[in-house]
Amino acid sequence: MAELTVSRVSKTFNGTRVLEPLDLTVGDGRFCCMLGSSGSGKSTLLRIIAGLEEPDEGAIRVGSRDITRLSVEKRNIGFVFQNYALFPHLSVQSNVMYGLRARRTPRSTAKRKAEEMLGLVGLGDFGARSPAQLSGGQQQRVALARALVTSPDLLLLDEPLSALDKKIRGEMQRELKRIHQETGLTTVMVTHDQEEAMDLGDQVMMLDHGVVQQNDTPESMYRAPGNRFVAQFLGGQSLGTGVVHGSGPSATVEVGGLSLRTAQDDLREGDRVDVLVMAERVRIVGDDAASTAGTATGLLSAIDFFGPFARAEIAAGELRIPVTMLSQEADALTAGQQVRFAISPEGLHAFAGQWAA
Repeated sequence: MAELTVSRVSKTFNGTRVLEPLDLTVGDGRFCCMLGSSGSGKSTLLRIIAGLEEPDEGAIRVGSRDITRLSVEKRNIGFVFQNYALFPHLSVQSNVMYGLRARRTPRSTAKRKAEEMLGLVGLGDFGARSPAQLSGGQQQRVALARALVTSPDLLLLDEPLSALDKKIRGEMQRELKRIHQETGLTTVMVTHDQEEAMDLGDQVMMLDHGVVQQNDTPESMYRAPGNRFVAQFLGGQSLGTGVVHGSGPSATVEVGGLSLRTAQDDLREGDRVDVLVMAERVRIVGDDAASTAGTATGLLSAIDFFGPFARAEIAAGELRIPVTMLSQEADALTAGQQVRFAISPEGLHAFAGQWAA
């Protein structure tokens, strides 16, 4: 186990810059999720760390070792591919043993370690099966055991859950958390799913077009997104442009005819800002809250149900305000109904100078 340090690493493919010079430090034993949409550069960075691509510039260290120009097999890094990459002609146990046998580890030792790893991932009784006899989630566990069996200094995961259905994906998320807690292995995972990143990572680095947008704890990134891109990626929906009145923690934002509070303390009088709201921070309140500061009224649009929760939109003056609620809260509501609502200051984000043209 060791700290990962990426210093000023960049990459260009066919004249297109896919990674601007960036820095990343993942502390010993931490779980870092690299989050971003397709084309953000996250998988390229992961492959550079693994040694599958060479950087144009910069350096990569794992602990005290500079691995920038080392071959893949000399980096002592475990890598789990998105498509599992299991050998179909080998048994589950032989798949897990493969890396050890390639290192000329005695067969008896390799077999013992493979059995230990299969036990760790909950497949202790599956060693004799072939990959074709396993479900997608089980195959992913085999790939994870194979990456762990060589006792790597660092574990890299490339969208390991994207091919799984929702139920299995949730189970694998819990398994990854458990295994990370048990091994304490420094881990970097690529994902485009914000919920995966927030659940698994104790550190999240968000990328867009090869540029780091924010590198923070999940809680800090959600509560205080560093810019409009981050807020929108995490589910923030634009209310349009507004104007700040007051300054510091007492400032309000006037947008679409409403005066709204935000928890930010970096706004200044007269700032023109792009305003985004988190739908889960909007709540419908009872009529007894009519005199409460920070509430307003609007008309509820059609309600969409998604099992345990529901989504709707409130038309309030010029604004269309999204709201997410529990399904039982939506049961008493109907489209076209006038409702009173409140927006939590922590759910309203304003960014000066970043509005769309």
